[in-house]
Amino acid sequence: MAEVEDKLKDYEIKKEGEAEILLHKKNAVFYNPVQVHNRDMSIAVLRTFVAKRKEEHEALVDKRNTSHEKNKEGETSSQNGEDASTGQQDEMDVVCEKELNKAEDQIEDLSKEATKPSWKVTRELKPPLVLEALAATGLRSLRYAREVEGLGKVVALDNDKASVEDCKRNIKFNGASAASKVEAYLVDARIHMLMHPKEFDVVDLDPYGSPSIFLDSAVQAVADGGLLMCTATDMAVLCGTNGEVCYSKYGSFPTKGKYCHEMALRILLASIESHANRYKRYIVPVLSVFMDFYIRVFVRVFTSASEIKNTPLKLSYIYQCVGCDSFHLQCLARTVPKKNNGVKHAPAIGPVVPQECSDCGKKFNIGGPIWSAPIHDQDWVVSTLTGVKSMKDRYPAYDKITSVLTTVSEF
Repeated sequence: MAEVEDKLKDYEIKKEGEAEILLHKKNAVFYNPVQVHNRDMSIAVLRTFVAKRKEEHEALVDKRNTSHEKNKEGETSSQNGEDASTGQQDEMDVVCEKELNKAEDQIEDLSKEATKPSWKVTRELKPPLVLEALAATGLRSLRYAREVEGLGKVVALDNDKASVEDCKRNIKFNGASAASKVEAYLVDARIHMLMHPKEFDVVDLDPYGSPSIFLDSAVQAVADGGLLMCTATDMAVLCGTNGEVCYSKYGSFPTKGKYCHEMALRILLASIESHANRYKRYIVPVLSVFMDFYIRVFVRVFTSASEIKNTPLKLSYIYQCVGCDSFHLQCLARTVPKKNNGVKHAPAIGPVVPQECSDCGKKFNIGGPIWSAPIHDQDWVVSTLTGVKSMKDRYPAYDKITSVLTTVSEF
């Protein structure tokens, strides 16, 4: 016992939300207390995801069951019509001894299934599986496991041995409930995600710097309809200070303007969409925010070879006047009506600006491509904000995240 107490002297206990971690006084493993805003926002959106996912599953089950019910009714009415039109002799021919014996054998089974039709869609929705790609101390994973109801396993990864040892120590320190839900592994997150395609309902990327090297494997690891949460802290790059670096990492060239933080969000979204499209997948943003010194996006990932054809309609180049704040968007493509009432995609018609700005006469810089479709889902935002307000005491950064969500909800 004394030996354990001596070891604990080298650590200090940090509590955030309902989780506690042992942090070495030398602070060998990265821990950023300011990121409490990030973690609180993630927990809020994750709670919304769990609720929305359940609602969507129930709606799908109802839709399938209703469809099957209609099909059964149609078959029954069709059979009744045939019976009415056939004569007494035909009925006697149909009812043979073999069929009667078969019916008698099935009576017991049918009686057991009387309250649960065999065509009913009854597959239960499994608890969501969460992956944190860069866990460090494991604080985020522990908070997910302890604070978000309805979650399944939380898999915490890191390629730093000291971090994984700290993470495992903190899992034990948080008791049996945390130990039963959180698993920590020493592995390169990119390799792990590539080896588990479409396995995780939630993937969380929060690197120290750019997430670009993780995006390709992350969009493959998310299950259909799953949630990808991604942070980028390289704001100087995304906001236009180093345009060539931004292009090499994200495939987009930034322009400097007062809207630089929103452009950073749209560059990141365009990059995620580009990686997803390579695997016949696409994204639907539910919340995109700039907080403190970083940006954070929450997107759902779906698979559809036909839907990715619409991606060029969601991307644009931007013309930014060098003399004033005016800017114009040039979409990458357009749709043209077809004779069969469908549409085909064609190159966009441009340019959308003259050689000189009509407001100040200066030239234009060109940036992009950026995501020019909506960056929020207002239904999700309102649901998340309502949920946060109803659980005020469970969010250490309540004031910060409610102010951000309120601002977003008013757009």
